[in-house]
Amino acid sequence: VGGLAGHNTGQINYSSSSGAVSGVNNVGGLVGYNAGQIYSSSSTGMVSGRDNVGGLVGWNDGYIGSNVYSTSVVNGRTNVGGLVGTNNGTIQGVDGGEGLGNYSTGTVTGSGENVGGLVGTNNGYITNTFSTSTVSGANNVGGLVGLNSSNGDGISNSYSSGAVTGVSNVGGLVGNNSGSI
Repeated sequence: VGGLAGHNTGQINYSSSSGAVSGVNNVGGLVGYNAGQIYSSSSTGMVSGRDNVGGLVGWNDGYIGSNVYSTSVVNGRTNVGGLVGTNNGTIQGVDGGEGLGNYSTGTVTGSGENVGGLVGTNNGYITNTFSTSTVSGANNVGGLVGLNSSNGDGISNSYSSGAVTGVSNVGGLVGNNSGSI
């Protein structure tokens, strides 16, 4: 379920969504499931679901390029992120490019595990990103990423500055890390 598209295998450019989006699984403010490419796009509405819930994309197997952001308020249970719920692909802003980095600034709340200001669970690659989101969850709660697994290429050149609260495995950048940073 997405504010613009439920399922994307093509390319999305210069698009935005500001409406409220709700569903169960793979819920995103712009796209529910992404296996394509997204550039210069944003979401600003309220997003709610159960699992794999993101301010911009619920589940990403594709490529999210530069100048992509979310200011959405995001609520879910597991794999909840300010920009992407679950990332198995690439999220890549531009290094040093003013206004070209990818970011999230909304409030992110998850009642379960893997809750992050930018990404709930990362099994892919994240670079040149930041989050100022306020994040709260139960287990594996991070200012940038809730769970950074060893399955992907990890996180580089990224930061977070929002408040983070949780019960266990809580971190300013990453809640639970078994990958590379």
